[in-house]
Amino acid sequence: MPTTLTYGFKKPIDGERNFWGSLEDNITRLDAHAHDGVDSAKISTKNLTKGSVDIASGSWSATTDQSGTYDQTITLPTGFTVDETIMKFIVDGGTEDGDQIFPTWEKASSTTVKVYINDNTLDLKVKCG
Repeated sequence: MPTTLTYGFKKPIDGERNFWGSLEDNITRLDAHAHDGVDSAKISTKNLTKGSVDIASGSWSATTDQSGTYDQTITLPTGFTVDETIMKFIVDGGTEDGDQIFPTWEKASSTTVKVYINDNTLDLKVKCG
């Protein structure tokens, strides 16, 4: 009989003949785990790399389609790539707790994004993690 470990994974015993069920259970657990401290070890956000980019209101450019939309291309902080970064856009009013907005953005390269907005008077801070 296998040993059941802390988060429910099964460790076969030396010489165990029918270990395939334990292996299948372990693969299923790995596929569904959430690092929430219940089904796997919890990952603290303090261990995640963080960075930020400022988007100045004076750098917005009107888009060519004349739709009242403005754009700006930004470069992510060193070590960040678009495909592996979560971006949070905050209205930069000089405080850490500005309002979050959800502008449209698209990948321009592996480390740059083009951000679209309808108010070119806003300064934004992009928090990356």
